[in-house]
Amino acid sequence: MADSESTKSIRVQILGREYALRVREDDEAHTRRVAASVDTRMKRFKENHPDQAELTTAVMTALTLAEELYLQREEHDDGTTALNEELAHLSERLEEATPTDDTPSDETA
Repeated sequence: MADSESTKSIRVQILGREYALRVREDDEAHTRRVAASVDTRMKRFKENHPDQAELTTAVMTALTLAEELYLQREEHDDGTTALNEELAHLSERLEEATPTDDTPSDETA
């Protein structure tokens, strides 16, 4: 975070514990949404596995979120690769269809 950016301290609750975070003012709402999502996921895990320690709950939730992120990135990368291949193909077709400077045009014939 650059020194010139305006930051503020906020508090969020995750699994019954309060955490103080320093965020850019513009990111406060986003950070609160993310924290609420993590809280919901951890509570869901804790409900399904009440005997597990909080650390296990946190680690398992983190692993689940990391796996989802990994799969999303994989899908994004696959889509980007396919898009780049299609763009290269279209570029080749466009170059084939575009007359070069040394090719006589129909108007000179």
